[in-house]
Amino acid sequence: MEKKFLFKMLRNSFLQYGRDLEIDPLSNDDYIKIIEKIAEEKKKDTEWYEVVEDIVYGYLTNQE
Repeated sequence: MEKKFLFKMLRNSFLQYGRDLEIDPLSNDDYIKIIEKIAEEKKKDTEWYEVVEDIVYGYLTNQE
């Protein structure tokens, strides 16, 4: 359940920035890197949406 929820949040977050993952998908390496960062940041007792938005923004603006 959590995995499906996370992928849906990622898809929606990327859509907010104009990238449709169904048309322009991430590579498997990028997915793994993003999921690992989300898991690491989530340990800090923050909300899911905050973590996902911050990670996606950093990825899209090359601030990783």
